[in-house]
Amino acid sequence: MKISLQFRNNFILTLVIIFLFISSVDAQVQVGYELCSRKNQLSLNLNSVSDYPGDISIDAVYYFLDLEIKISPNLLIGAVTGTYRIVQSGINSFYLDFSSNMSVDSVIFESLPLNFLHSNDKLKIFFNSPFSKGDIASLTVYYNGVPDPTGYGSFTFGTNEGEPSIYTLSQPFGAKDWWPCKDTPGDKADSSEVWLTTEAHNYNLSGVSNGDLYYIRYNNNGTRTFMWRNSYPIAPYLISIAVSDYALYDQFWNYSSNNLMPVKNYIYPQHLQELIPQLDKTIPMLDFYSGLFGIYPFYKEKYGHVEFGILAGMEHQTISSMGAWYDGIIAHELVHQWFGDKLTCADWNNIWLNEGFATYGEALWQEFSYGDIYYRNFIDRIMVDAKRATGTIYVHDVSSVENIFNPFRTYAKGGVVLHMLRGIVGNQVFFDILHAYANDPRFAYKTVVTSDFQQICDSVSGMNLDYFFSQWIYGENYPKYNVDWSFKNTQGVNYEIDLTITQPVNSNPQFFTMPIEIQIKTDLVDTLMKFFNNSQLQIFNFTLPGKPQSIIVDPDNKILKEVHGNIFDLPVSFRLEQNYPNPFNPATTIIFELGRVSNVTITVYDALGKHIRTLVNEKLREGRHETTFDATGLASGLYICNINAVPEDTGFEAFSDSKPMLYIK
Repeated sequence: MKISLQFRNNFILTLVIIFLFISSVDAQVQVGYELCSRKNQLSLNLNSVSDYPGDISIDAVYYFLDLEIKISPNLLIGAVTGTYRIVQSGINSFYLDFSSNMSVDSVIFESLPLNFLHSNDKLKIFFNSPFSKGDIASLTVYYNGVPDPTGYGSFTFGTNEGEPSIYTLSQPFGAKDWWPCKDTPGDKADSSEVWLTTEAHNYNLSGVSNGDLYYIRYNNNGTRTFMWRNSYPIAPYLISIAVSDYALYDQFWNYSSNNLMPVKNYIYPQHLQELIPQLDKTIPMLDFYSGLFGIYPFYKEKYGHVEFGILAGMEHQTISSMGAWYDGIIAHELVHQWFGDKLTCADWNNIWLNEGFATYGEALWQEFSYGDIYYRNFIDRIMVDAKRATGTIYVHDVSSVENIFNPFRTYAKGGVVLHMLRGIVGNQVFFDILHAYANDPRFAYKTVVTSDFQQICDSVSGMNLDYFFSQWIYGENYPKYNVDWSFKNTQGVNYEIDLTITQPVNSNPQFFTMPIEIQIKTDLVDTLMKFFNNSQLQIFNFTLPGKPQSIIVDPDNKILKEVHGNIFDLPVSFRLEQNYPNPFNPATTIIFELGRVSNVTITVYDALGKHIRTLVNEKLREGRHETTFDATGLASGLYICNINAVPEDTGFEAFSDSKPMLYIK
């Protein structure tokens, strides 16, 4: 295609409009999950993992981490006391997960040393006599070493402008890299405590962890010990530490008429002033989400943020670790305090219960803060990513970190599932479901699986939603509707309409069952109708006043889908819509309308007119169609989408149009 000078001028004008739109809209709609899930791109060592329950003969009750951080040279010295309830009678040994890279000095039980075997990232401990079921065993492991980070960088000795910055991010199986524990999300300790001893001779280092800072001890050797206590159940991967020369920004959240909760922000000093406007959004977010889900789960202790050296966010319990600060990621990590920390997925197969909920929580903040158009824009964006998901949302293969935290499946599609559920049950019931789920005593401060959430959905809605969860959580892909319709005048102004919806054969399920809204415009009325589509080929018959003009399937975009076929009545114009989202990364949706059966070519060029890719080259019937452009592997920049449609009916001229698209990595 040759790009005319006139088109280039129009293109420049359109680009200016795009950038104005970004500054007024998209800057606020930046998707937090894009950085939350980007942790898997930043990982230092993505070791394989498995669907791992830990030692099933013990149940963690309490962890006390007494840690000393040494600088120059780097060294971690630890004494970790674990209290465990014995769940299998007659055992005289059990194991903890602990990296073989670390050196164990001794294991002490009832003031006596025990024999142990430390290999293959397991610390097997031998006792002098067998336990009975229900016995409590409390032991202390003394160790030292320099942790070898796995996962997303489970333990990092880093720097910030020349000052030490030590931090952890243990999800999913990195806790064992730096402290001995039963490293599985399915076994929460009832409480925990962390003491952090930091050097003070040459550095003014603060130690940050979960819960309340109840004491700072000034030691005779010039070090300081920061004593943190958490009184809530906690999974090992949510226990965290961060050490640096932080500046502290204190806030207070009034969670009831007479009660305040501290909100503590530990920020690299050079960033504090510029981040205060973003940090100040935390209080209204706490108000908003507490109104939806019930009071912030850890209100008796604190919430806060601690800055670390990863361009991501991590929902450590009561203290989110942050490397970015836009609205989406602040909201995402806060929502995790309910869905992830209060209610924790029992295994990584069900990780969508953490990440899908936090992603959808971002959408809710957009809707509350900026209105429905921002919510819809957010949903449009994550739907583009959700269509790139492969496999089921339920993660069958948890053998790699990338697979567990797949951004398209776990985050985007998981969030879209909640959007679709809201469309089925209605707004009030949907929010009743979220509140009931977050506060059900069977699940609160415990671990959950998808069937627990489904049980709440069925109970609160009064519906049997098995079809919904079966296909969207345990099935794969999304529906691709082919629509055909015809009408005839029956009497007076009334017209009988036959609407046919078909779906191609899918892998699992064979076809999708969903309630579908259809908007039908006649020359007399505009009607929204709902049909329950539960067959691969289904015909709906109904009568409306007025001659039908157009039909729109799912006008409010409540379903993750594609729609093809005869959607508009004849005659209808040809049209190429602006792609969405725009700007995009890495994929965007292109929608076009055909007034007649046509031979269609859709081609993408770069700004200089070089051919990049042909997206469509086939005969299509009249109606509304869509395709996707995935720019993965291409350079950021301006691209042009061009359509050429040649109608088979020679009475109509060929249609051609172009739209600019902006790809920003």
